[in-house]
Amino acid sequence: NKSSSYLNFMKVPSFLAILLLSSLVGLWADDHSGKPLKGLLVTGGGHHDYGFQQNVIMEGINQRLPVKWTVMFDMDPRESKSKLSKEGWADGFDFVFYNHCFAREDDKAFIDSIVKVHEEGVPAIAMHCAMHSYHIFIKDQKPLEKSWNKLMGVHSHGHGPHVPFDVTKVSEHANHPAVKNMPDQWRTPKGELYFVLGVAESATVLAHGDNGPKHKPAQPQPCIWVNKYGEGKVFGTTIGHHNETVSTKEFLDLISNGVRWATSK
Repeated sequence: NKSSSYLNFMKVPSFLAILLLSSLVGLWADDHSGKPLKGLLVTGGGHHDYGFQQNVIMEGINQRLPVKWTVMFDMDPRESKSKLSKEGWADGFDFVFYNHCFAREDDKAFIDSIVKVHEEGVPAIAMHCAMHSYHIFIKDQKPLEKSWNKLMGVHSHGHGPHVPFDVTKVSEHANHPAVKNMPDQWRTPKGELYFVLGVAESATVLAHGDNGPKHKPAQPQPCIWVNKYGEGKVFGTTIGHHNETVSTKEFLDLISNGVRWATSK
């Protein structure tokens, strides 16, 4: 009995050591796996309610994954350009989320400098009017040769009427991480379907939007895709004109998936 008690006593320190080690490992895992991403939201410009949308986007994503946000909100394109022209403006961020509309920008060197940040590895999330920014007034290049379009992975110019549209996943890419948990088809409460006039070879279309035969564009248009440009991963969607659409579970699930995919190693 004495020998048995002694052996049991000797096991206690080992048990405590294992328990302490397990706790430390658990704390380490929680500290690292739960560490918030650092996201920069670049927003502002014309045609959309960016003040409302920035809060819905940040809160909606944060309900799905932890992100520590910094917001660059400028309605004046000159102010936005000044900030995005500063050296190291994207340093320290895990991704940049573009929800802006600066279609008249024609400074190619400035646009190329933004693209370079992502080409060198900073992931990008881009929605709606980001696809109409930074390329329309560049006149000396073909659409898919323009640096912003190469980064985005598509060429878009113009849009259809303000009507709801169906979003349907591309069956062969239905299990892509950016759309895997999404319905095979859903309908936006309101909509402004963009014309997508070209898709880069580097991009993979994950879903199409369809206004129906009575409205332009009469043919389904790519509306969700992913792209790889240089070292950077890009998630893009043309969905998101109206506050009602941006506020839906489907949209917030979608952009959260895009953040997860773009920032994964």
